[in-house]
Amino acid sequence: MILAQALIPIISESTEIIHAVVSSGAVIVVFDLERKRGGMLCLPDLGADQADVLIEKLLTEIGESSTPLQAKIAGDPRILSRVRKTLLLARIKIAGEKEEKHFPLEAYFYVESGRLRIAEAESAPRMETPSKKKRVLIVDDSKTIQQLLTRVLGSDEDLEIVGVADRPSVAERMIIELKPDVITLDINMPEMDGVSFLKKFLPLHPIPTVMISSISKDESSAVFDALEHGAVDYIQKPSLEEIATVAPLIVEKVKMAAAIKLAARAAHVPGSSRYSSNPERLKSTGKTNLTTLVAIGASTGGTEALREVLIRLPKEIPAILIVQHIPPVFSTAFANRLNSLCEFEVKEAEDGDLVKPGRVLIAPGGLQMWYKANRNGNPVVVVQDGEKVNRHKPSVDVLFHSVAQEVGKKSIGIILTGMGSDGAKGLLEMKNTGAHTIAQDEETCVVFGMPREAIKIGGAEFIKPLPLVAEALLNLLQKK
Repeated sequence: MILAQALIPIISESTEIIHAVVSSGAVIVVFDLERKRGGMLCLPDLGADQADVLIEKLLTEIGESSTPLQAKIAGDPRILSRVRKTLLLARIKIAGEKEEKHFPLEAYFYVESGRLRIAEAESAPRMETPSKKKRVLIVDDSKTIQQLLTRVLGSDEDLEIVGVADRPSVAERMIIELKPDVITLDINMPEMDGVSFLKKFLPLHPIPTVMISSISKDESSAVFDALEHGAVDYIQKPSLEEIATVAPLIVEKVKMAAAIKLAARAAHVPGSSRYSSNPERLKSTGKTNLTTLVAIGASTGGTEALREVLIRLPKEIPAILIVQHIPPVFSTAFANRLNSLCEFEVKEAEDGDLVKPGRVLIAPGGLQMWYKANRNGNPVVVVQDGEKVNRHKPSVDVLFHSVAQEVGKKSIGIILTGMGSDGAKGLLEMKNTGAHTIAQDEETCVVFGMPREAIKIGGAEFIKPLPLVAEALLNLLQKK
């Protein structure tokens, strides 16, 4: 027996039975008795255009036939009227229909015979539905991206695609009805852009959301706006050519987002206690040691965590080097964004850039960055292409290792929210040379991966909630 979900056409052949629990709307089955092939679609109360698109998708997936297709429909009379017109225009014979006013219902479609059995949910035989799978809602107006994401995410045994929406108005209904565990959200859509939609629904429905971006300069500001207003992460729109390499990362990020606990979800919503929308800038109460070198590493959730830390720092700061896992075209925009918010210089690092007080250098996406003294003895960063370390380029461990080797105890290492373990060993190496080290605590992390690994191996001298990281750093610099 196959379990059907709302808004997703389920196609089957042979003797299998398709089953669905229908909470509202209508159920449609279309079948070809000669090929013993058919499909079911559970249709909630959507607009006519959206309903037509979904019915067309059902017919397309069943495929062409040498014999006329037949359909049976059941459900709300208002929805059936719309469905009837769509099927007749498609020249599909309606072999049976049944009006139902009491929900929920259970529908059983016997593909081989074309039989559709409807029963009240209370009296119908029950099926156990998988409860461990994370429920995914895909929101994207591109049919190609819808299909690619459905194929990529649906292939993972821990994920279940419960709905696909092509616009915010449809997605809003699905969020209420389907209660997904995680959402993938396109930026450019009809009716309303994805960031505006995120700002609208997230305060009411705190569901982890991953933005879908073309990873272009044009969309970089929108992505950062989305992250600032609660999106957990972003992924690159997959193409057919890139799908083999991009797919594992897409699955990993969506599963990671879906696993975020409720408290962490609320943390990103502006106005919550986790992140301050306008954090107060700290004031120096003593002489700041400007000869110390500060190295910071972050990944998932890091763009906002870094913003929180940096904008709280006073104008006079020592040199700060940062590795944030980020795509190449986004690192420039990220640095420029922070530069506009901070009282000191923030720039994307270039090979040979001088490391000096009052300057923050952010590693470019797609390149490795490390610290060294040049031939004249001046401290600079080396920015070069190279192998990925811990699956990342730039890698936090590459930076931390260089700081440990070149600077030792005259440095401070900080590891913030992020997936995986990149930076954990490097932070321990820094600590072993006498450097002070700080790890973000679990409660305020979007993903407690990198800090957890650093803490586990003894690399963190201090464990601080995000709002206190900047203060802890300033205290160390002023030797309080």
